[in-house]
Amino acid sequence: AVYNGVSTHFKPISDETELKRVKEKYQLPDDFFFFLGNTDPKKNTKGTLKAFSDFLKENKSGYKLVMLDYDTSELKKILIEIGDKQLINHIVLTGYVVNTDLPAIYSLCTIFLYPSLRESFGIPMLEAMACGVPVITSNTSSMPEVSGDAAHIIDPYKPEEITEGMLKILSDKAYSENLCKKGIERSNLFSWKNMAEQTLVLYNEIKTQHHD
Repeated sequence: AVYNGVSTHFKPISDETELKRVKEKYQLPDDFFFFLGNTDPKKNTKGTLKAFSDFLKENKSGYKLVMLDYDTSELKKILIEIGDKQLINHIVLTGYVVNTDLPAIYSLCTIFLYPSLRESFGIPMLEAMACGVPVITSNTSSMPEVSGDAAHIIDPYKPEEITEGMLKILSDKAYSENLCKKGIERSNLFSWKNMAEQTLVLYNEIKTQHHD
């Protein structure tokens, strides 16, 4: 298997001007978790919102959940299902985000949430890792293989495990820093350069076999 790559503009952003520009452009809060959910059931939006709701009951801090372009009426429907209509006050919907602004959003967030039910690959997880952010992801399909030991792995069908992950990363600084360090190392393995080199090796092997 030759894996997908992560574009080189995904790296930790520390330039204050750039961070401030993106923060103001999308009205981002000071402390937030970032979730790229959409209405596709596999993204586990309901489970993530339930986990975040329970997190706020345990941790009375001002954390918000930043999501992208999500339909507000759909969102309210899910909040009724999980029994927490007030959660809407802790959710920030950014609308459409330009790809080149994503590294700054990853760099600003405290945790990147990627607890999908299944993914064929999971590029956003590696993008977040490349930006030096702790990632919570699932033990299903391609995700444990792609994340290696560089993410906090949970069962996506158990929102309480997502909540536990949030609490652990926030309370255990050494654990969080270790995830960030391993994440950067892990994402380096998935550069487009690596992908091209692996493809070339494969191509040459096939070419040799063909000539034989």
